[in-house]
Amino acid sequence: MTTIRCITEARSLVAEGPLWHPEEQSLYWADINGMRVYRLDVSSGREQFWQFAGPVSAVCLTRTAPWLLVACGMTVLRWNPTTDERIVLVEFANEPAGNRLNDAAVAPDGTFWAGTMRNNVDADGGHIELDWAAAANRTGSLYCVTAQGDVSHRAKELAIPNTMVWSPEGKTMITGDSIDNVLWAYGDSDGTLLERRVFAEGFPRGVPDGSAMDSMGFVWNCRYFGGCIVRYAPSGAVDRVVEMPVTNITNCVFGGDGFETLFVTTAAVGAPAGEPLAGAIFSFEPGVSGLAPYRFG
Repeated sequence: MTTIRCITEARSLVAEGPLWHPEEQSLYWADINGMRVYRLDVSSGREQFWQFAGPVSAVCLTRTAPWLLVACGMTVLRWNPTTDERIVLVEFANEPAGNRLNDAAVAPDGTFWAGTMRNNVDADGGHIELDWAAAANRTGSLYCVTAQGDVSHRAKELAIPNTMVWSPEGKTMITGDSIDNVLWAYGDSDGTLLERRVFAEGFPRGVPDGSAMDSMGFVWNCRYFGGCIVRYAPSGAVDRVVEMPVTNITNCVFGGDGFETLFVTTAAVGAPAGEPLAGAIFSFEPGVSGLAPYRFG
């Protein structure tokens, strides 16, 4: 039986975008509705957080320490957590009004990939209910950003883009749309997305949120509303289902010694009554190691 541990006192509204920092041996994550970035020193248990001006959805490493990337609102920031200096890298000025960044990650080649969606967070961090069946809310896109700040538009007409992971050899990108309950696989040739195919779809519990890739090429997909994490084989077949102690599972990342621990973020927003740990961060040993995080630049 898998032992699931709650590792932090923090209760995020919507924890997302987890990052394992190997040099610090610390875990970063974003609270989208709380508009914060958290840091947990795993050995000491010391927590810190920084407040931002908009919904924060992802934190990523760069090749220039101590700078990190933060997806905030419709802006990608270079952020120094030591000094709290913040420098705008990219503003997505051509996005439809009322959109925000959602899931984001660094690819094996050092580019930054980010999805956008209709904003569902009000100015005070409250949750805005949207009709996801309406075409007006399928305004999301998928973008790629280079170290020079060049932006290319890679996909459109998405509702809630989630999951951005790459196969161990770096030739296949897995991404998806939560509303469609689907994960897609894109072939990759020299950084160019080729025609997509369905990787996995229709899993009956919840919807696909963020994911992590393990060293064997299996995808660990978190199920929002589903109370579990699904491990998919490279073929897209369900290999394993890990039951979690809360309902809204948002994202996960491999970290710790040898990247043998899976850290899991969750959300309090929309959680059923009687879940005091909703929004907490959890960890467990899945019995397989993950990949080291890629760095932007």
